[in-house]
Amino acid sequence: MARPDQTLRSKGSNEQGGVKRLFFPEAPFPHGIQLIFKDYSYEDMVQNRKIGSGFVKPVTAGAKENAVMAIELPMPSSLTDATGVIINSMEREFMETFLSDTLAPVLEGGTEGGAGVLKGLFDLGESSVEGIAGALKSFYNDPKAIGGKAVQALDDGSKGAAKVLSYFMRNTLDTISPGLGKSMGAASGMAMNPNATLAFEGVNMRSFTLDWTLYPDSVEEAESIKQIVRAMKKQMLPTVQSIFGSEQSDIADAIGGATSTILSRAFLKYPSVVYINLLGVDESAFPRFKPVMIDSIDVNYGPSGEVVIAQGGVPQGIKLGVSCKEIEIQTAEDFRDE
Repeated sequence: MARPDQTLRSKGSNEQGGVKRLFFPEAPFPHGIQLIFKDYSYEDMVQNRKIGSGFVKPVTAGAKENAVMAIELPMPSSLTDATGVIINSMEREFMETFLSDTLAPVLEGGTEGGAGVLKGLFDLGESSVEGIAGALKSFYNDPKAIGGKAVQALDDGSKGAAKVLSYFMRNTLDTISPGLGKSMGAASGMAMNPNATLAFEGVNMRSFTLDWTLYPDSVEEAESIKQIVRAMKKQMLPTVQSIFGSEQSDIADAIGGATSTILSRAFLKYPSVVYINLLGVDESAFPRFKPVMIDSIDVNYGPSGEVVIAQGGVPQGIKLGVSCKEIEIQTAEDFRDE
């Protein structure tokens, strides 16, 4: 992006290409940031862009191309890019581990055998599960009934059977009597291996906080600051929408009263989406912003520690903080062209 005084500034003009423009300070600055507000739209969220030798990268559109406002400010005092994913610990039960490790390769293969496995799992049903539990219960009552090598391996009495039951039926036993599974484990001197591991669950939305301390040098700059703050607040907030179309105004008039007022404010239209551009810098050396929504604006009218009133009854300066969050997560594809 070029420097603002080269392409974006037109002295005495607050509009460019039909888009209202607000900026501070009046004098051109070498480095800055531009916030372009556009109407929110979920249409065409993903476009395709060709990169290099044929790779097609998804690119977020996120808003209609009709910009409603552009605000230009100096570079913020801080700019932090934090990228994070959601990872939590989990415990893998025996059956979960068995199914995932044994069946996942088959299912990922996409073969007819994988479809057959899925059908078999759905056909298993509750009766089959009850049958397995009944077999284990019979084994617990009479372990010698199964005969052969299993008897030799588990003929130590109830300890072997207790371990089997506590391993395969811990949750079932606990539903019968809370703590029964653990009690059986304590009796056998064996604790269940939780098979703890980590599970990837998603990507955090990136958020940014932009801070400026703005001191006007003239009445005009004080007015610009006031307009910028009001414009940002207006664009970050929703507008109310009626359930009545303009052609149904007669219905609203017929209903009248408080009910008509409530129905005329029945919906909230999404606020504007913001596109962020850095001005006068090598953008590849800074964060690449996806479209964002502003979630908070903080204005401190006493940036020096107390509120000082300047000529004309305006604050001597303000500290402006804007917090925003991207409307789409980052993925590895966003860095493929690196």
